[in-house]
Amino acid sequence: MKPPVRKAFVPGVSSIEWSEPVGAPSETWLVVQEGGPASAPRAFRLDTGRFEQETGSLPFKSQLVKRFKASKRFRVFKAMRSTVGAITFLVVSLTALAIITGSLQLKFVLSDSMAGTFERGDLIAVVSPRFVDIEEGSVIVFNYYNEDRSNLIGDFSHRIIGGNAETGWETKGDANEVPDLSPVLTQDVIGAVIGSIPKVGFLIQPSNLLALALVVIVLLVLGPDARQLIRDRIRSR
Repeated sequence: MKPPVRKAFVPGVSSIEWSEPVGAPSETWLVVQEGGPASAPRAFRLDTGRFEQETGSLPFKSQLVKRFKASKRFRVFKAMRSTVGAITFLVVSLTALAIITGSLQLKFVLSDSMAGTFERGDLIAVVSPRFVDIEEGSVIVFNYYNEDRSNLIGDFSHRIIGGNAETGWETKGDANEVPDLSPVLTQDVIGAVIGSIPKVGFLIQPSNLLALALVVIVLLVLGPDARQLIRDRIRSR
């Protein structure tokens, strides 16, 4: 049976730990930690006649080494959490700023004309044409008018299949068999689609939001009673 590891506190030293004996009767170890849990512990074998630091693994379980490793893991986790939090805050701030200034718009897909690329209910991110190149192959969101431009039909998100910025762009929905009838002029382009999030539109429908709110309310009201019921069932077994 191994002897217990002992600890002591000495002025100027954060912690001291020693163990005796481990292998041979005269084998004695000393572990010293200076500067708190963040400082790496130093191990010394006292029975060798020379007070020199050992660099190999210890033949016993050192609580100081264990605490140091746990502290190191926590510091790494804390640094990663802070980094992720800072990046998230920066992304959210830049996105909010872009939306406020009109550089970025979020729109929902309301039809199946782009099925296979975007589905009905998807949320698409649209960047102002001031910041992206509009060219053939781009998926753009635009104000679509009738042929004599007397009536605004709505906002469409279709792909450019031809034309140019001077005479107008020819557009077509990926799922449509024929191109749109009217050309899209430069002043009609709201922006280019740079990404999408599937089915977000369905999640924030009023009926779905109401259902989610009801679930949250039920959990808040019945949560404590439900937990107590589960505890009682477990005790009764």
